[in-house]
Amino acid sequence: MAGAQNMYDAITFSQNHYFGTARSMAMGNAVTAVGGDLGSIGINPAGSAVAGYGQFAITPGLTISSVSSAYSPEGENAYGVPNKMSATRMNLPNVGFTMNYRTGRRSGVKSLTFGILSTQTNNYNFASDGFGSNSQTSKLAEFANAADGYAERVLAEYNSFNNSDVPWDVLTAYQGGMYGPYGWDGLYAGVTESIADDGSYHYVPGALVQTSSLTKRGSKNDLILNLGMNISDKVYLGFNVGLPAARYRYSESFYEAAANPDLFPIVYEDGSELYTTWFNRASYNYQYRADVDGIYAKVGVILRPVESLRIGASFQTPTALTISESWQYYASTTFDDPYYDDSETSPLGEYSYVLRTPYRASFGAAYIFGKKGLVSVDYELADYSVMRFSQVHRDRMTNDDFATQNWTNKYFAGLSHNVRAGVEFKLTPEFALRAGYTLTTSPERYWTDSDGRRVTADDFSADFYSYFNRIKSLLTPHYYGDRTQSFSAGIGYSSPGSFFMDAAVRLTQYPATTFAPYYDYDSYDRNGNLLSVRAPRLLNERNLWNASLTFGWRF
Repeated sequence: MAGAQNMYDAITFSQNHYFGTARSMAMGNAVTAVGGDLGSIGINPAGSAVAGYGQFAITPGLTISSVSSAYSPEGENAYGVPNKMSATRMNLPNVGFTMNYRTGRRSGVKSLTFGILSTQTNNYNFASDGFGSNSQTSKLAEFANAADGYAERVLAEYNSFNNSDVPWDVLTAYQGGMYGPYGWDGLYAGVTESIADDGSYHYVPGALVQTSSLTKRGSKNDLILNLGMNISDKVYLGFNVGLPAARYRYSESFYEAAANPDLFPIVYEDGSELYTTWFNRASYNYQYRADVDGIYAKVGVILRPVESLRIGASFQTPTALTISESWQYYASTTFDDPYYDDSETSPLGEYSYVLRTPYRASFGAAYIFGKKGLVSVDYELADYSVMRFSQVHRDRMTNDDFATQNWTNKYFAGLSHNVRAGVEFKLTPEFALRAGYTLTTSPERYWTDSDGRRVTADDFSADFYSYFNRIKSLLTPHYYGDRTQSFSAGIGYSSPGSFFMDAAVRLTQYPATTFAPYYDYDSYDRNGNLLSVRAPRLLNERNLWNASLTFGWRF
């Protein structure tokens, strides 16, 4: 289930998937040692010092997300035919300028470069839609299961959103007519269920058509203030102050409809009278918004020991992010008799907190083949175990509200490795062909405990104090091995004057992800037998296409 302030949110806001200019994108962003292009400055600040001129460039772009979603009503065992969905967004991956000032010296600091640019470091464009038939579990039944033990008067009171410990989704579902009481106070059943004659269990009496939809929108862009220095045409130094800003929008929707409403009778008691209607359909929606701002520093160097070889390195400090988020739930239930239809929208929840992201270190080498082209290779390392949540204004005398999340980050997020390779071949002095490849490993990992059992981040968080108090212990870490890879290509034109233009296209293939539209819960068949099936799963395979076109002028 979607939630905020956990390890997965920290990774989402911390990850970099570089865009840059069309030239740097086409070369797989393997530009740590290349420099000279606005797309290189965000990766290595020394890149601005390589060019002996000022420049202005703007890069409009297009992103197309393609997601193939397969739905399984029984956990991860029975996926159906995949459904493909795409989402297209316009963006501005890179825009900025640099100004070059020559000192007039023959050695030492020969020139200074000042630059301001905005460069995109992540894009969240995503849309998926999966559906299937389920006759064993129901999201409305899971809500009822989660409500067991809560007094009905608490569930029915709108003030309970702010004056109780009941989760907001459970409250919204009750007030939206998705489940109701039976037997004694604190027992509930979904309106998609039937109750056994003796009241000892409840079950899904027929097929439900279920649809799970996810959408994500937004991007992360860094505003960069850059200073570069050319020292004797042999050493290039650079410094960045980065001001990242992200706008992230997440929407999760789930729909259930009775394939045959006659199998889903609901009996309502109104005074001394009993009335029967039939369940038709229900819809649920969760909206989450995050606005992220931060600051970091970055330093880089490019060395040119010989004319044809360049060696580069850069280091970025952890970023201090301030995240302001809001969320809201909506539930709606429709019956055969519209008199019983109901819906509810929760209040708007709001919260702000601080996140420290990983540090990053990049290393690269490039070999220049005269005027024929170049080949470049980069390696970047990021340590996600240092991610840490904190309150915006924390009183040191109070408990750390993020202790569980921070210990989870420490043990279940580790190192991420990023390898980039790029090549540029000059067809003529004016035209160039480019290609690139990028491979990024996931920092997520799991452990085996002292009994040889597998422990995930969710397992650890759910039983945190057993591990914190050393009742249980973690023994060996293991990485999941998920990889994201990109393939890119492009063409460039450089006029004899000041104008240049580049075009690039890139395909990024993300690892498959599994999403649960609701939690596993104890469910029964009509004979009272406990079922072994799990709640549904959605298997998503995502590809992201990027196309960009850079227009630039040197001066």
